[in-house]
Amino acid sequence: MPWDPALYLKFHSERTQPSIDLVGRIELENPSDIIDLGCGPGNSTRILYNRWPNAIISGLDSSASMIEKAKDDFPGIDWILADAAHFKPGKKYDLIFSNAALQWIHGHDTLLPKLLGWLKPGGILAVQVPANSESKLHLAMIKVSKSEKWKDYTKNCESLIVYHKPDFYYKVLAPFAEKLNIWETSYFHILDSHIALIDWYKSTGMKTYLESLPDDLARNKFEAEVLEEIIAVFPLQPDSKVIYPFQRLFFVAEKKH
Repeated sequence: MPWDPALYLKFHSERTQPSIDLVGRIELENPSDIIDLGCGPGNSTRILYNRWPNAIISGLDSSASMIEKAKDDFPGIDWILADAAHFKPGKKYDLIFSNAALQWIHGHDTLLPKLLGWLKPGGILAVQVPANSESKLHLAMIKVSKSEKWKDYTKNCESLIVYHKPDFYYKVLAPFAEKLNIWETSYFHILDSHIALIDWYKSTGMKTYLESLPDDLARNKFEAEVLEEIIAVFPLQPDSKVIYPFQRLFFVAEKKH
């Protein structure tokens, strides 16, 4: 199942706000070289361009469909189709930025020092990853995935997304960092319906579960069962909207000079 830029961007505002918040915490005046790891369809890269229009900015993603969408929408940026886990840059950067992407790469204890090695002295690594494993939506999906009907298909999916507690990132980053800021933010997204919750998650966290299933009929049944679960735990508001809390973890590390 390829990544679906249109479905992802159905929630453009909600998915872009963390990038805006992360960029706002980066203390760089005039960086010359920036890379956005896991740039998706380019919505996060656009925020970087708006902040530093004179910088050389690259956006990297492993999804061909996402990169094609980014090229169509933002032709003035250098788009790279590559896997961030294995990419070997040809230069050092002033800023490495990643919004909701590194959770797809395992081994953060070695990945993050490697990324810091791509930076110039005083350069910044700025990252956001979801910290949403206890959300009602995620737990509803896990419950369904562990039922007798689905567990043999989905048994490996839960380990595919990885992120850690703040103290983990402190221990990994502090030895290399001149300055280090770590924080969490809970976003309360106002979505139109319970089906919108499914649409939100099937374009990201549910994608690997759906990919593990044998055919579209099974995927439709799986989605229907998750929908039934979330209807019970997300009450409709008086205007029939749904409030979806989403917690995210951020860190900004300045490499030692």
